Order: sequence, then C-alpha cells, then structure tokens
Amino acid sequence: MNHTPLKRILAAAGVIFLLGIYVTAFICSFINSGTAQVLFRAALGCTILVPVLLYLILMVARVIRPQKSAAVDAVVFDLGKVLLDFPWEDFTGNMEVSPEAREVLLTKVVPSPLWHEFDVNLRPFDEIVEEFVRLDPRYEAEIRNLLETEDQIITPFWYTSDLIRSLKRAGYRVYYLSNWTKEWYDHLKENGVMDFLSLTDGGVFSFDVHIAKPDPGIYQALFDRYHLDPGRCLFIDDTQKNVDQARKMGMSSFLFTNYTDMKEKLSSLGIEI
Repeated sequence: MNHTPLKRILAAAGVIFLLGIYVTAFICSFINSGTAQVLFRAALGCTILVPVLLYLILMVARVIRPQKSAAVDAVVFDLGKVLLDFPWEDFTGNMEVSPEAREVLLTKVVPSPLWHEFDVNLRPFDEIVEEFVRLDPRYEAEIRNLLETEDQIITPFWYTSDLIRSLKRAGYRVYYLSNWTKEWYDHLKENGVMDFLSLTDGGVFSFDVHIAKPDPGIYQALFDRYHLDPGRCLFIDDTQKNVDQARKMGMSSFLFTNYTDMKEKLSSLGIEI
C-alpha cells in the first residue's frame, strides 16, 4: 500500500480539527465566554498531541500493511516448482520399474521435446501419449503410467496461499504465467489442488493460448488480457530462459531457487512479505 494518500488525509483532518478549535476559542473570547480560556488551552494541547497521534496511526498502518514498492504493481509467478511442488525427478526415479525401463524414462521420455506438445495443447492428449510410447515401445506400460499419473504428486507448497495473501494485502496484483498440460490441470482442479488460484487476479496457461514460455507471445497474452505495463511487473520463474525472455519483454525478473532466497530478493526490491 502507498501511504501518501493516507498521510494527506490524516494531515488534512488534523489541520481542520486544530483550526476548528482555535477558531472556536477566538470567537468565544470576543463574546466573553467563560469557555474561551479552556478552549485555548485545549487547542495548545492538541497542537502537540494531534501530530503525535497521527504519527502513531501511520506507524500502525505500516506494520499492518507494509509500504508498497514504488517500482512494482504486479507480481507474476510461474507455477511448477515455484508455487506448486512438482518433484517429478523423485517420482520417476522411484517408480517400481526395472532398471532398464527407468533408464529409458530418464534418458528418452523425461527430456523429450514432446512435453512441449502437451503444453501448447494443439493436439489431443492421447495422440501425444502415443508418440511418447513410440520412443521405446518395449516399455509402453511404464511410459503410459508415467504420463498418466505424474500429476498425482503435485501439491501447493506450504507457503503458497500465505504468500499470495501477503502480496495482495500489501497492494500488489498477483498473476500466474505457466506452461501446463490441460489434462493435468483438469485433474488437479477437480481434486482441489488449484484452489489457491482463486486468490490471484488471474493468469495465463500455455494450454489456453497454445503458446509456451519462452515464446514472447505468451507474455504478451498476459499483458493484453490484464492491461499490464511490463515495466511495472515482476516475474518469478525457476527456468533461466523464461526469466531471460521476461526481461527482454521489459519485466523485472529473477530466478526462483527456494522460498528463503525469493523472500530476500523480494525484500531487496522493496517488496515485504
């Protein structure tokens, strides 16, 4: 929250209050009212007490709602591994499959560019799964199991909802910009995993606009949809190429590594959570 309007309102109220007391005392002195002296003393006392009281009110307001950064209006988050815990490496490595199948999953399936096809949502999910299977048909069952169940390990981080609420209380708008598979989103939404998104001001999924980060088009889609000024936005992502593209688009941006580091980087930008 920017405290300048509050300061102006309190200052105006204080001046009007003091002026009212002094004017009343002045009028009473002309009509020989017995209350003139009392009012004059009260005015002198209020001249000291009112500024002190206004100062205390501002200090309390600052504690309850920290001052908003002058450089940032909106904070934009990636989801996976930033607001959502997605330990797919552990999941894949711990699957109950043969060593040979695990090797195929880790070396052929996980790094495959076919994941991009899920994100942009231009073809049916099942059709893309069939292409994954063709990477090594010997392990069709294992590949299908990975693709069809991996979303079950996704959960919000412990800090996710509180982080969003804290930023909103401080006066920032909060958005998301994420590469995501529509089928996974539907499952997660149905199971309540995505409920925290209702706390945000909105966002853009790659499957919705058929463009994935770091394509400039998905960033522009966010700007256009919510009438955002890139120069007033902060973007946080766990992938360096996405961070680099955000900077090219005019956004402030930094790489997410962990919550503590993020909190320190936000603080350095004047954003307290």
